[in-house]
Amino acid sequence: MSSLPLTFDFRLLDVSLELRALEEHLQLIEKHTKQLIEEEDASFQYQVEEHNLTPEDAEWDFASQMRNHRIEFLFPRFRNPFLVALYSVFESAVTEIAQLIQRTRGLQITINDLRGNFLEKAQKYYNDILGFELYANEAWNQISMLSELRNAIAHTNGRIDMLKQENQKKIKKFVKQEIGIYSHYNFILVDEPCALRMCVSVREYVEDLIKRYKEWDDSIRPGSRRI
Repeated sequence: MSSLPLTFDFRLLDVSLELRALEEHLQLIEKHTKQLIEEEDASFQYQVEEHNLTPEDAEWDFASQMRNHRIEFLFPRFRNPFLVALYSVFESAVTEIAQLIQRTRGLQITINDLRGNFLEKAQKYYNDILGFELYANEAWNQISMLSELRNAIAHTNGRIDMLKQENQKKIKKFVKQEIGIYSHYNFILVDEPCALRMCVSVREYVEDLIKRYKEWDDSIRPGSRRI
């Protein structure tokens, strides 16, 4: 009795794997952060008990301020490099799929030939030139916020006061919305739910884009898919 061979679709597999790995990386960041907070609390408590400190003591006040600085400011900043990496994967995935469609259609214009920021160029290139829609949905709104955060982190280390006025206004608007984006010492920070929400949004958006690309590719080249 013969059985059908297993088939695998390797198209854009690296993108999917990288997105899953990023989600796992965020989980490790959060786990490590929680461990550091526990250690910081334990260290503070040890200092208090070792030296019989009370809130009236200057040493207690200094130790408390250092503890709070690390927990409220330094540790949350571990998420910032993750946001930069997350956006980079999104941008490279959108660019790679655009190139695949461009080559199949035999087009000369590339996504880099257009003007504007990457999200503006991507929407115009996909919708107007490739004829392959980029959906402007809730995930896209999350990605737009991620783009602003990424630029601020990459170019000013997350310092709001060093951004252009237009970008400062956008970041401050995010903060006012109370969606997990906040500032501390005038630096951009995001909380755990916000980082996870953006990660999931990017993964779901890109996976849907990959799925639609594969369906399109199969429809114009039936039977040519490599397995």
